[in-house]
Amino acid sequence: MELRPQFEQFLRDIRPSERHKEEWKMGSRTLRERLDADPVLSPLIVASFLQGSVRRSTAVRPTGGKRSDVDVVVVTKIDHNADQPAVAMERFEPFLNRHYPGKWKQQDRSFGIELSYVDLDLVVTALPTDPTARAKLEELYRSKAVETTKSLEDLTGWRLSKSWNPDTSGLAAFSSTATDDTVPDADWKPHPLMLPDRAVKKWGPTHPLAQIKWTADKNRACNGHYINVVRALKWWRHEHADKLPKYPKGYPLEHMIGHVFPDDTRCLAQGVTLAFEGLRDKFGLSAQLGIVPYLADHGVPTHNVLKRLEPKDFTAFINAATAAADTARKALDSQDAEESGGFWQELFGTSFSLPGPQGGDRARGFTAPTVAAQPKTDRFA
Repeated sequence: MELRPQFEQFLRDIRPSERHKEEWKMGSRTLRERLDADPVLSPLIVASFLQGSVRRSTAVRPTGGKRSDVDVVVVTKIDHNADQPAVAMERFEPFLNRHYPGKWKQQDRSFGIELSYVDLDLVVTALPTDPTARAKLEELYRSKAVETTKSLEDLTGWRLSKSWNPDTSGLAAFSSTATDDTVPDADWKPHPLMLPDRAVKKWGPTHPLAQIKWTADKNRACNGHYINVVRALKWWRHEHADKLPKYPKGYPLEHMIGHVFPDDTRCLAQGVTLAFEGLRDKFGLSAQLGIVPYLADHGVPTHNVLKRLEPKDFTAFINAATAAADTARKALDSQDAEESGGFWQELFGTSFSLPGPQGGDRARGFTAPTVAAQPKTDRFA
């Protein structure tokens, strides 16, 4: 059974709360405003924007006292051909010491900032050095479509357009009939940002904007169910963490789901089932052979999203997803509400509430009576 009311409640319980949203907006907004006001850094900064699961609306509610985690990408004019990664990142250290003393730490490709209410990742990037590409990209990265703090779920009509405005077009429904002034892929997609990596002492390409756009397009193609299916499977992973390998999780898991998830999904229960079955069918043979497949990043195809995944972990994960696929199929196919709810709860734990005695899916639309209605008395005869 689809158990739509139970899935709606389940999603409400596992989504980040309004408090979490306000916390990451406040933390990221303060960081961005301080960067813009910094007399040394602001001349170098083109724009900043949110990325990661928070922006793509695939984050689940933090548990166990953990804080929300949000990535802030800073797009700069730094010449990556002239500055070594360590030199480029050192430019930001006086700023961090001034505004976040004792609260920040160096990471290989970012700065981690730990606040009492949110964790921030400050990701420093550089525009390509080609003058023609840079001029187009500066305009794009300064657009409201990129700089908005709202997530894809908040703005279902989001599109990558320099004229897009969240106040006038951000709440549009899933539609392909509206005037489309989306920036052509050829104007931006071949030009990723450059990311400094202290560990290897090199700059490498990164394209978070491509990941955001791919997710928005996929979610529309799936009637808005894609991001919620990702959340559901992340929660399944959380509930069964003691039986699952540590990896894949986070974005690699999200990417794997997107790789197998079909379009035109009609409901969340079906989507969850098809996602588990897709993982089983697409990756089952590789898992049996102990081979981790190559999954190209949406923005930088030369990057393998599963590069760091060990074969034994991949096999263990796919075996668990295969077992989950069997349970999800039983839950979806069951015509008994109590039985179906039990199977769904087996996957998602007590965050998935069981239907009541009269629970279950209700037929949609008008159902014609099988016999004529009979009055109980002859009062109206």
